Amino acid sequence: MKHPRNFALTLIATSLLAACGSDNDSNDEKQNIAPVISAENQVSFDELTTLTLEPEVTDSDGTISSYQWAQLSGPEIDLSNTTDATFSITAPEVDEDTTVEIELTATDNQGASTKHTTTLTIKNVLIAPVIDAKDPQEINENTAATLNLEASDPNGEIISYAWSQVSGVEVEIADSSTTNLEFTAPDVDFDGELQFELLVTDNDGQTFTQTLDVIVVNVPTDALGSPKGLETIEVNGRSVEAAQDELLVHLKEDITLEEQQAVLDKIDSLGGSLNSYDKKLKLMQVRVRDTAEESVLINDLANLEGVRHSGLNEIVAPDSLRENPIKFKKPKSNKSMQLTMAKKVASAEDEATYTGDYWHSIISADKAWQAIEEDSLEAIKVGVVDTGISDIQTSLDESRLSRLQILADGGYVTTDTDDTDSEHGLWVTSFVAAHNMTEGKSYSGVNPYANVIHADVYFRRCDGILSAADCPFGIGEKTFVTDLIAGAKATIDNGASIVNLSWGDTSKCSDPTEERLQSRRSWRLNQTNIVEYAKSKDALLVYSAGNNCEKADHQLLLSEGDIGADAWKTNAIIVAATDSSNMDATFSRMGEVVNIAAPGVDLGWGNGEVGSGTSYAAPLVTGSAGLIKGINSSLKAAEVRDILLSTASNTVVLSDESKDVGTTTPTKLLNLNSAVKTAQLTVDSDLEVMAATSLSKGSEINKTIEFSLPETTVNALDIMFLIDVSGSYDDDISNLKTQADAILDNLTGRGINVAFGVSAFSDFPIDGYGSAGSGDEAFYLLQEVTTNVDDVKSGITSLETFYGGDYQESQLEGLYQVATGAGRDINDDGQYTDAGEISPSSIGWREGALKVVLLATDAAFHDSDLETDYPGAGFTLVISELQDNGITVFGLQSGSNSDTTEDINRVVSATGGVSFMLSTDSNEIADRISDALDEALKEIDISIEHISGEEWVANITPEVIQAAKPGDTVTFDVTLQGVKSASIEPLNYEVILWVRGDESAVLRRVVLPITVPVAE
Repeated sequence: MKHPRNFALTLIATSLLAACGSDNDSNDEKQNIAPVISAENQVSFDELTTLTLEPEVTDSDGTISSYQWAQLSGPEIDLSNTTDATFSITAPEVDEDTTVEIELTATDNQGASTKHTTTLTIKNVLIAPVIDAKDPQEINENTAATLNLEASDPNGEIISYAWSQVSGVEVEIADSSTTNLEFTAPDVDFDGELQFELLVTDNDGQTFTQTLDVIVVNVPTDALGSPKGLETIEVNGRSVEAAQDELLVHLKEDITLEEQQAVLDKIDSLGGSLNSYDKKLKLMQVRVRDTAEESVLINDLANLEGVRHSGLNEIVAPDSLRENPIKFKKPKSNKSMQLTMAKKVASAEDEATYTGDYWHSIISADKAWQAIEEDSLEAIKVGVVDTGISDIQTSLDESRLSRLQILADGGYVTTDTDDTDSEHGLWVTSFVAAHNMTEGKSYSGVNPYANVIHADVYFRRCDGILSAADCPFGIGEKTFVTDLIAGAKATIDNGASIVNLSWGDTSKCSDPTEERLQSRRSWRLNQTNIVEYAKSKDALLVYSAGNNCEKADHQLLLSEGDIGADAWKTNAIIVAATDSSNMDATFSRMGEVVNIAAPGVDLGWGNGEVGSGTSYAAPLVTGSAGLIKGINSSLKAAEVRDILLSTASNTVVLSDESKDVGTTTPTKLLNLNSAVKTAQLTVDSDLEVMAATSLSKGSEINKTIEFSLPETTVNALDIMFLIDVSGSYDDDISNLKTQADAILDNLTGRGINVAFGVSAFSDFPIDGYGSAGSGDEAFYLLQEVTTNVDDVKSGITSLETFYGGDYQESQLEGLYQVATGAGRDINDDGQYTDAGEISPSSIGWREGALKVVLLATDAAFHDSDLETDYPGAGFTLVISELQDNGITVFGLQSGSNSDTTEDINRVVSATGGVSFMLSTDSNEIADRISDALDEALKEIDISIEHISGEEWVANITPEVIQAAKPGDTVTFDVTLQGVKSASIEPLNYEVILWVRGDESAVLRRVVLPITVPVAE
């Protein structure tokens, strides 16, 4: 295009034009001389410019009286100032050189005139087009951009545009020949520059080029993004596979705006860039420049206020066996990365319903399924975050299954298909919820009622790549911490109230102890924010403990005082694996951080194979949690967790590996039957949800809990008969059997939900105490606690007397076993097969019922506090266990032996019970049992147990309301204290309290919602 140019060109044109007089003028009068014009005859100037003609006009004998300019030829031009001495003309735009004739007529004062013609050549000038420059333009990454530069041509038109990219990440220009530049800004980790060039051409062939700079702005997303590559980094002496040039910054729930800004500023100053920020999870994903050191950022960020943890986005792996210390068979896979899942084909001699189904009886699942046959269960949504489950699976009906595909960008899509090549997700899902009895199949998991949301986080990032070498950055088929977190969040957001995560860190049994501990603690720190998110959504996360053989993991997080542990204590549960003898598996992690154990060795679900790993122990707990929630959907996640743990049997047998390092936990083994029975009790319990309280850090507010006791005092009662079966008690047992119907009718007719158990004691079949040949044992469990009266009668009927040896008997050992079910391994070899040893057992107490033991005996007690060689329990331990478990003992003494009376009174007084004297044959036993129950229900002490949110409770007054009677109104004042700072968004918490009678019966459930306001 052409640039306009304004300039003045002054030309002086001179021409002598003489006016002649007549030669034959006869008079001598002087003749008038015409004006003289001096001017150029030829003048050239450019089109679209202005030319000023200033001729010199003179008159020797007079003056010039007028000027007249006129166009004689050429294209018509609009003339002005045609009567002035000087004349300006603006050349029109011409396509070629053009001639114009301009004539000047000058007239003097006597009327004489002179003319002069000037020929003007208007030159056709080729003026290049013009493009206005622009400042650099900012465009957000991953957005469509439409940009332009203003182009013009003063003496023509633009006939073509040509855009090209000069530098920066290559983008695809939609159409390089249009006026607008259209492209999609690339995904960038850091703000970056693109440079484009525009070439325009006008109708004269003239061109002009201009560059345009574009700044592509990195915009943090609210979803966790995909790693860009993979690298191995040394962290605290261990090699870690993690996302390349990437950190995760886990913020505290109550981070303030100022603290958040300080974190962002520090990231920027240290060479990082915020790639994503999930404010719900309080989790930042940070890219690190090549020139920066990850370790520097990790350490500097970790020390900032508001930061819980900063670390790497590490690789995670399923917690099925990776090392195979027991040499299990591994599944075939056509992938280079094996997700090893130990399996073996059923042996011919296996007579079970299907191979590996021993877990049914170990966790009392068979009894639990019977107990809920008449119940109407809600189909709870259970999340499984795993490797996907094929759409050709048959372990459960597809109507009970929904699939989420977690995408590389942190989002997810719902899909009906999944072409996963890993069976790990199928196995985990099947242990949770399998149920298919069609066409000869016998598939069963724990929970046949649950609906499963399966989030597939097993990424195939290199699908379609022709060779492994072409897979970018060697990232291959890897799952990262961010993938796992995104999967858990997606299942929760889609309604899952229980979520299974059978994944772990990549530490191995062969790694040093400290490396194993640090690795798993770091792993748990990386999970803490999703645990807190689960707490905010009232969801329970179930984690596998891990298979790296660590037996002494006693610290949950890297810092013992980390407040993030609070959420783990209410909304997460960590599961170890045991074998068919209830011993912790060789590979299974153990220690105080592990909450519960479940079978996880040679486990099957009906497909003819078995697998091992904490991966498969965890879903047994997950399915159980779903059943508990299904029985009573009003139960909060923390309550479900509490029920699972409080009803678990103390039947885990510690392996030599655990005992060698001094580990004593966990001893709790999942007991689904007891958990189910407890959940059933909560259906009729009163639930009070108070109005939400706004509470800032440092402030306090009082809440009042007030209610009236029912006329029955409690709603549920568990009664355990503990009967002396030594030789002297024969006639007493006979009377008990005879009066069993009357006793049970009396107890069940009180309008209370009553359950019974039957147990007995004689003495250890060891010389000096009892006789193995006579059938003596220190403890017999004839019927665990049940509401089935016929089973209770059968237990009573099966009572028979043995020998008992010396005068004193094993009452204290019987009480210890009734309270704990822990068993007795006299030589501590973990076998429970030697003479006198007692296998751990499930007593079946219902958490939430008033627990009563009816101790019937006529003999004094062996006491290992005084008898140091006695293999059983002593008073100190027994009384402690009875009190800790909220068990009240009532004594039924046959005869009047003073030693017996003293021993019975010591126990009953310590537990709040009463002792009753019977005749030597216990003929009055039915009446005395009735009296005992009258005493048990006459009055109770009421206290409050924290289920969740204990840190928010400053004080409860009174601590105990003693001797409350049926119908009494009881009042507790609860002082709540703010422990969280006002943050960038409202924070919601719940204090969950159970009001208990005599430290066992649940009288009321109370929920106190708390909201922490947004910082002003």
